[in-house]
Amino acid sequence: MVGTSSILTSLLPVFLIIICGYVLKKSKFAGNDFWPGAERIVYYILFPALLFSSSAGASWDSYSVSSMVWAILAALFIMCGLLLILRPKLSKKDASFTSVFQGSIRFTSYIGFAAVFSLFGDEGLYLTAIFITVMIPMVNILCIMVLVRYGGQKGGWHWIFTTVIKNPLVIACLAGMALNLLGLKLPEMVENFTTILGKGSLPLGLLAVGASLQFNAIKKTIPEIVYACLLKLLLLPTLMWLSCLLIGVDNLSTSVAVLFAALPGSPLSYILAKQLGGDTRLMSSIIAVQTGISMITLPIVIALVN
Repeated sequence: MVGTSSILTSLLPVFLIIICGYVLKKSKFAGNDFWPGAERIVYYILFPALLFSSSAGASWDSYSVSSMVWAILAALFIMCGLLLILRPKLSKKDASFTSVFQGSIRFTSYIGFAAVFSLFGDEGLYLTAIFITVMIPMVNILCIMVLVRYGGQKGGWHWIFTTVIKNPLVIACLAGMALNLLGLKLPEMVENFTTILGKGSLPLGLLAVGASLQFNAIKKTIPEIVYACLLKLLLLPTLMWLSCLLIGVDNLSTSVAVLFAALPGSPLSYILAKQLGGDTRLMSSIIAVQTGISMITLPIVIALVN
């Protein structure tokens, strides 16, 4: 059990670092050229190292892994089904719907990893690796399919598959999981290297999240933003909690799954929307508003689950 004061103490520094990133970007302290490079380093090197070391070192026997996986998938597919059923009411434009869809199921992994590590330590990181391994491929596939169907650019199944399988986060998770399941242990030097490298992703990733926030043009898309916030920050964590409860997932795994479900949308959603003809202005507004509101909703959700 984690107390409310512990939750606030653990999560507040996470959001303060995001605010620092936003202030640094606005003040141009590091220069505009710094942030694209920083994002690439986190996305292609530091964060994959964290995922690889976490999944390779996890002790799956201690947790209800299969139950957690089924609960995660159940909540995700129910949410996607509701989004498709409600599509005509959520947005009148197809491109805008793709942004609401992404904003309702994608999550900012950097915030999640930092929050889990602060709250639950290494045990939480092991479970996070499971969550990431399941969710990142599935969420990417679903979002790309919706963007291909409703966005401005069309692609085939082969393109969807290659896009997902080339994702560095997916590759890192699968590689670490394969080593773990084969019973292979990383050499101590390699383990220390990937662990140190990976933990560098947390502060730099959070700063990059803050730097990516864009609060302009929010007034023009208020209804869609409200829908995306309610669906992502309230409905999805509720569905995840109910799914874990009904399937019988252990308490720690449930807390990690619900925490990730309650995270704000990912800045990577903007990049995907830009590539595949989504509504980029709405996407950036959803991410910015969700990140701000999650500073209030995330501690509440975790306190209720615990």
